Amino acid sequence: MTHNRRRRVFALALFASTACPLRAEIVFHHALDNSVLEVKPKPNEVETEAVKEFKATGKNIYVGQEQALADGRKLYQANCQTCHLPDGSGRIGPSLIGDNWVRERAATDLGMFEIIYGGSSGAMQSFARRGMTQDEMLRIIAYVRSLKKS
Repeated sequence: MTHNRRRRVFALALFASTACPLRAEIVFHHALDNSVLEVKPKPNEVETEAVKEFKATGKNIYVGQEQALADGRKLYQANCQTCHLPDGSGRIGPSLIGDNWVRERAATDLGMFEIIYGGSSGAMQSFARRGMTQDEMLRIIAYVRSLKKS
C-alpha cells in the first residue's frame, strides 16, 4: 500500500470512528455488591421506546410527562407507599425525597432503577421478580422525582 493510500485509509477510519460513534448500553449494577446486574425483559414483556432510551442513555423520558406521572402514582401507591409513605418521606424504607441517600447512586434515575429492578437490603426485594415491567419502574421513578421538594 502506498503512503498516500495509507493516509487516506487512516483518515477514513478516523472519520468513521468520530463521526459515527457507537452507543454502548448502560451497565447496571446490584445495589448491595456492585456486581453487574443483568437487566432483560421478562417473557412476553415488550421493551418500550422509553426503556430502550433508558438502557442506551440512562435518561428517563417519562420525567415530567403527565400521563406517565399519573401511571407512576398508581403504581407507587400499590407497590411502594407502604414502606416509603405516600409523600416519599420514608418509614420502613428510606426517604425518597431528601438529599441523604442510603445508597448514593439512588439519587440518580439509573441507581433507583437498579434498586427497584434488582432489590436492595431489608424488605426491598426485586420488583422484576415480582412481575413489574421495566416500563412500570421508569414510571414510578418519574413519579418519585415529582415528589421531591425544591
